Amino acid sequence: ALSSLTENWERATVDCTYADVPRELLETKNKEKLLEKASEFALFDKSTSVVSCKRTNRVVRDYIGVTGKGPLVSLEKRLLKKSLVEQVEPDNLDDYFSAVETFSQEMAKANSLSYTAGTADFDSVNNFAKGEANVNEGDSNLEQARRAIEEANK
Repeated sequence: ALSSLTENWERATVDCTYADVPRELLETKNKEKLLEKASEFALFDKSTSVVSCKRTNRVVRDYIGVTGKGPLVSLEKRLLKKSLVEQVEPDNLDDYFSAVETFSQEMAKANSLSYTAGTADFDSVNNFAKGEANVNEGDSNLEQARRAIEEANK
């Protein structure tokens, strides 16, 4: 389940459902044109709008189960169920519990980082042109959350 999320990371974290008013329409010399467009087309002629994107943490947070949705809701509890633990070879119990603990720590890190990404990452609060990537993306909270999810998936 986590592999699917990380393999489709770009599609899961980029939301291009935003539209911006063309900058030239906002220039002082175009004030009359802007007022005309606003009266005719609610805010502006949407056919001249520019599609823009934002990074979003919504799909990631749903997927890892922290919103009460998604395939990983209460996974740690399910991994520690007596019926599942009894299926583990007694010689491997320490390794099993260690793996569950590592998974839990990485998912907690992903939870915290993905939450912070929604308000603190540059691309989450500022629009960018479709197809453009932020050069500082590698150290964003959302990118760190992706790395934590990859670690949990090992």
